[in-house]
Amino acid sequence: MDHFNDPLASISAERLPIATIIPRAWIGFRKAPWSFIGLTALMLTCLMGLGVVARDFQLSSNRFFQYTGDLVLVMAALVPLAPLLALLQLADEHLPGGLDRDPEQPASRRRFLWLLKQTCGLVVLEVLIGIGGISSIRLLSQFLAPHSGVLASLVVVLGGFGIAIWLVGQLLSIPLLIHHGYRPLRAMEHSRKLVQANRLKVLALLGLLLGINLLGLMAASLGLLFSVPFSALLLMASCRTHTPGRRESRRNMLPT
Repeated sequence: MDHFNDPLASISAERLPIATIIPRAWIGFRKAPWSFIGLTALMLTCLMGLGVVARDFQLSSNRFFQYTGDLVLVMAALVPLAPLLALLQLADEHLPGGLDRDPEQPASRRRFLWLLKQTCGLVVLEVLIGIGGISSIRLLSQFLAPHSGVLASLVVVLGGFGIAIWLVGQLLSIPLLIHHGYRPLRAMEHSRKLVQANRLKVLALLGLLLGINLLGLMAASLGLLFSVPFSALLLMASCRTHTPGRRESRRNMLPT
């Protein structure tokens, strides 16, 4: 069940609309501010509430409660995915412009369930790849440590740098999955190629996201109710790429 029309062969020519994502995000937020704030509050409540419960269980001296705490901690990482996905989908629906939707796209509820399944699969894939990379670096550094501390340290530094680059390359994987209706592997590949073709713009986007959410944390954390949905809008606006020289791309460059 695929819902995409754009071939990956043209990704290298795509450009992130970094100059227009802020006005686009503001236009989208104004359309449904309370819906954005409500979904953000639900996501943060799930995350922090389950996190507090997990910590209380893990501090218990009873082994059963400790295992229960580990289970609740896993739930704290998975349960917020649903409101996060709903937030990103809401952002995608309220942003101006963008690509035309597939007329055979499933109904809203059915599409959300399909996207939730694909998003969970993508998260599992990325977590497994991350764990595999970290484990490989750790094993190689432990193997080299008795022979050369310098080489072991170099492996850790280079390996950590490589994982950081890979994580940045997956910055747009979930937004692309939602916007285009991709499957996990296709979303990951599209994100990687898009980031490679727009390195400086992606760094600017990262700085913008970090700055906005730091401001949200400084405002007694209540600012997150505004900074998180605005970040979601910025990410989804970044999926509305344009290709220089194409007439139809001009419609996707400017807010309408």
